[in-house]
Amino acid sequence: MDPIELLTKAPIFEGLTPADLEPLRAAARTRSFAKGAHLFREGDAGSHLYMVIDGEVMIGRVGEGGGQVVFAIAGPGEVFGELSLFDDEGERTADAQALKRTVCLVIAKAPLLRFLTAQPRLLLRIITSLSVYIKRKDAAMGDVAFLDISGRVASKLAELADTKGRQTSDGIVIDLSFSQRVLAGMVGASRENVNRALRRFSDLGYIRQSARSITVLNHDGLRRRGSSHV
Repeated sequence: MDPIELLTKAPIFEGLTPADLEPLRAAARTRSFAKGAHLFREGDAGSHLYMVIDGEVMIGRVGEGGGQVVFAIAGPGEVFGELSLFDDEGERTADAQALKRTVCLVIAKAPLLRFLTAQPRLLLRIITSLSVYIKRKDAAMGDVAFLDISGRVASKLAELADTKGRQTSDGIVIDLSFSQRVLAGMVGASRENVNRALRRFSDLGYIRQSARSITVLNHDGLRRRGSSHV
């Protein structure tokens, strides 16, 4: 796979031509990761930016009680690892783990930073991407502090519908390539409590569940429940 061709297909590199991206050729390479493999762990040196070509990567860390806390799921075309680009110490602040067999384009930090100084549009996009990630982390922590479990599940389902859902005639379909344990980690709750909330939303007609997907039938209802502290 030609790394320059792959970069041109990523939303964050939109508008840049292959000639624009050519300086990154020597710094970019593809890597494959088996399901469950760690791309990096919290505390590792942050020496690369990652872009998902195929598969999905979970960004999170192990909480104080030993449970998984999930900050984000990166899918094809999405980048992660931006924070280390702007940190002199450059240590990873979370783990990155492949949820399925995953292929990533990996770009070395030093040549990427040199490239960004000549591409202010791209630098702004990466900073924007990083700010969105930080806002989501802050929102997740706020949800844990102020919302009950059902509210947190509703908020997360509404977010997933917006960011990863696909519109159909029946509703917004969220394909579940990850386990309920991962979904539980996204909302800071046990899998049992998350399942209970999902069943309740099914009974209310907000969602419809299947083995590999959740169809959001009442997006506004989930949003309202996700903003309620009751």
